[in-house]
Amino acid sequence: MAKIKSNKKHQYVKKSLFESIEEKLGKHINLWQIALTFLAILFSIFMFDAKVSIGHDDSLYILAGYKYAKDFFGYWYSDNAPFYVMFLALPISLFGLNLIILKLISVLCFSASVWLLFSAFKGRIPHLILVSSIFIYALNYFALSYASLTYTEAFFLLIQSIFFLLIFKHLDLISKQENSYKSIFQNAFKWIFMGFIIYLLYFTRTVGIGVIAAVAVYFMFKKEFKNTIAILVSFGIIYVAFEILKKILWGDKIKNLAQTNILFLKDAYDPSKGTEDFSGFIDRFFGNTVIYISSRFWEMLGFRKENAEFSTPLALFTVILLFIGLIYSFRKKQNTVFFTALYCAALLSITFVALQTSWGQGRLIMVYLPLLMIVIFYGLYKIFETKNGSTFQVFFILILTVFIWKNTSETMKRSSKNISIVKKNLIKGDKFEGYTDDYKNFLKLSEWCADSLPKGSYVASRKAPMSFVYGRGMEFFPIYKVSPIKDADSILAVLKKSKVTHVIFANLRLEPKTSGDIASVIPKNFPDIYAAYADADQKSIINTMQNYFSPVAQKYPEKFELVKQMGTDEEALLYKINY
Repeated sequence: MAKIKSNKKHQYVKKSLFESIEEKLGKHINLWQIALTFLAILFSIFMFDAKVSIGHDDSLYILAGYKYAKDFFGYWYSDNAPFYVMFLALPISLFGLNLIILKLISVLCFSASVWLLFSAFKGRIPHLILVSSIFIYALNYFALSYASLTYTEAFFLLIQSIFFLLIFKHLDLISKQENSYKSIFQNAFKWIFMGFIIYLLYFTRTVGIGVIAAVAVYFMFKKEFKNTIAILVSFGIIYVAFEILKKILWGDKIKNLAQTNILFLKDAYDPSKGTEDFSGFIDRFFGNTVIYISSRFWEMLGFRKENAEFSTPLALFTVILLFIGLIYSFRKKQNTVFFTALYCAALLSITFVALQTSWGQGRLIMVYLPLLMIVIFYGLYKIFETKNGSTFQVFFILILTVFIWKNTSETMKRSSKNISIVKKNLIKGDKFEGYTDDYKNFLKLSEWCADSLPKGSYVASRKAPMSFVYGRGMEFFPIYKVSPIKDADSILAVLKKSKVTHVIFANLRLEPKTSGDIASVIPKNFPDIYAAYADADQKSIINTMQNYFSPVAQKYPEKFELVKQMGTDEEALLYKINY
């Protein structure tokens, strides 16, 4: 009880439940920050993945980082924003292609983001919301599963947390000053620096360009129009400066992002379907909103099973929760939450317009998880926050408990399964443990190529970056799609010109949890090289390689010479091409 003294008599005012919790959390808030960061590190180890993913994007980043390490100014990565792969060049230069070190750096990035994000919001929002949101983030199985991968997520989370730490301090500074051009010029360096941080977000993930819109809209709502101009000009100066610098250092090696070209296609895998029109982008936005908000968001929180059915009502309900947080923060002048809500709205909007609906990868919104939780929890907090309404406030605590329980229980379940794999990977040195047989054989054969083939061999591979990583830096010829050329001699001419000497045929599963090695009859007139593809319809495996080589295999089967078979079930075969 808090005693309040008056001139007439002593009065006792009972604290609400929220006030009591805030007081207790506030006394140990720094300890909570340390504890949650420690838990993030601990569970990153429990959820550690010593392998590269079968999606192979992480291998692609390592390959690009390796090229930067070998010739930093002689190579330009154009598949998407290049800052992360540039960053990878440093540890690769120092330690070589040491996969474990690269993954530990990702763990460090993720863990640091937990600490810095906590620092950014500490003292700015209720402790209960802060601790609950960061607790869910630090112990979220989905975030932890990417903490040790060399995808851009962990690195982006670090840059994002640095941004929030600095933007809030910048907003504090300008809130104490007059909104005039004079004060802007006096703090010109700080404005330019904020433009630089925003550029780093964009340079890490192209969706980061939306941050400039979030900051500008924030100032417009605050009716600080001079500050709106200041941030736009600051970012513009940095953007132009870096574009000039890139032209000077990399020259004609710079190409348009492949990511940008894919954005406008109706089908990312079939350009013949044409480009998207305005109504198509609108459909894409609403389609992705339902996919990511109703399914992926609640999946990563543990409330729904993986690849759950999409639900428009659930998506609408979630958007309403976020909107409540936005409205309350604006009305209550809670600038921290208000800016966070605008940030999420801007970047998610760009994400949902840019992404093909066929992708549906949860990692693309996972980076906003702690921010979304802060906005949602703040809105609910204000709803349940009534004067002396401790009984009513209990319901909010119950809601938090359910969120934390579902989130943590899913993490505990998955980490307990992963620990045995981590032990075999790191302690026993079995780097292939955790893969299914199809990928074990494929990657073992890639490693064998590096160890056993003559110098100068150039092997065609469906997932060349993965072969590169396990082939310890040996370059492989990538084949990602079937050639439009159907003439056997023309295909051979292309391969010969590219100096391809061998090809790997592997039983890579189309559905990772279902074997593609289904016993049936090899199609008539198909040579023995298709023995690895025993599924006659080839519907259960990634059949790019056999479709690519099919014209050659049928016309010149004698040109394929078996060199090595790896495995007996879901085997991988290496053939030499005898031109």
